[in-house]
Amino acid sequence: MFELLGWSLLAGIVNALAGGGLFFTLPALLALGVPSTSAVATASVASWPGYVSAFWSIRRQLKRGPLAALTLIGLLGGGLGALALVQFDASSFNYLVPWLLLAVSLLYARQLLSKAGFEGPLVLRKAGWPLLFSGSFYGGFFGGGLGVLFMSLTGQLRMGTNLQQHAIKLYLSMLASGATIVVYSLSGLVYWEGGLILAVGYLIGGQLGAKILKWIRPKLLAWSIVAFGIGLSGYYFFRFYM
Repeated sequence: MFELLGWSLLAGIVNALAGGGLFFTLPALLALGVPSTSAVATASVASWPGYVSAFWSIRRQLKRGPLAALTLIGLLGGGLGALALVQFDASSFNYLVPWLLLAVSLLYARQLLSKAGFEGPLVLRKAGWPLLFSGSFYGGFFGGGLGVLFMSLTGQLRMGTNLQQHAIKLYLSMLASGATIVVYSLSGLVYWEGGLILAVGYLIGGQLGAKILKWIRPKLLAWSIVAFGIGLSGYYFFRFYM
């Protein structure tokens, strides 16, 4: 169980900085013999305290943001995504994971290289509704690399500054993860003994990651996210296809 605590601590830091913490906690749960669907549900529910602590540290970045719209998108998308996981076998989804990670990482890199940049006013345009809803749905269904996905989407939409985009990422991730608590708890998929241990690590790691976030140069962090996503996709190509 101490291994779960250590992996979740690292996952909390990674979620605050870039996203993808589930890729540390999910293998740890699978190694304990937890079924894949239950492992995904447990890791998703346990990540919620970490998102809360990380977002709380930078909540002022969204002081004048479209919070009502983002709240609706996060809760509805996350809840529907969780309902979808309950209906399907999560193990078959593993083969899509490396492709999704690679796709969102390359999308984010493309945005960073764009002459149009990836920052702008903190407004939610019409095009942002379906994109952010899809991200929240993915967060409720699986969530691996969710932070990378949200950063690529907000960058593509040029929605706020880099730090505001991180705040949006954490806020939507917190809501999507929170919505899964209700759905997964009612479905009986959550492995609560391991989930509570993971939650402690996520909570502490989220606070540490949010503090580190304020001191990292935006461009350096952005390209670190891309490298992190591509590295994860390579690992899971090897893990699931070899």
